[in-house]
Amino acid sequence: MKSIMAPRASGIVPLVLALVACAPMNREQMDGGADRETSPETEHASETSGSQVMQPMIEQIRADAAQRAGVAVADVKVLTVESVTWPDGSLGCPEPGMMYTQALVRGYRIRVDAAGTPMSYHTGATSTFVLCPPERAQEPSPVDPT
Repeated sequence: MKSIMAPRASGIVPLVLALVACAPMNREQMDGGADRETSPETEHASETSGSQVMQPMIEQIRADAAQRAGVAVADVKVLTVESVTWPDGSLGCPEPGMMYTQALVRGYRIRVDAAGTPMSYHTGATSTFVLCPPERAQEPSPVDPT
């Protein structure tokens, strides 16, 4: 009688990890439900728009832009806050020589004007953000993961 051997665990583990890494996530898992595009005008218009979640990050971004431009925080105006899906963990702003998670990342593209100096910040769904210079900026993914 011929014995049947089970597949080796070393061959299954990478397959399982690959499948888990590619599993879809629901919107709440990705960003806590903040999925709408907002602008400075709508930030204050609706308390259910997710602005409470975004406001601390926006204030951090305004402070960062003010420091970089050498101006007062009051001189930093938020131009747009756009809900996006980045194509990978670089948040649409890859640094040369760096490796990033290859998964869709929900986040925001926030554009500010610091006393005449335009700046673009890319964020994840949490408090992570990066100032993204135009020469490194990539467009968000056209894929909606929902």
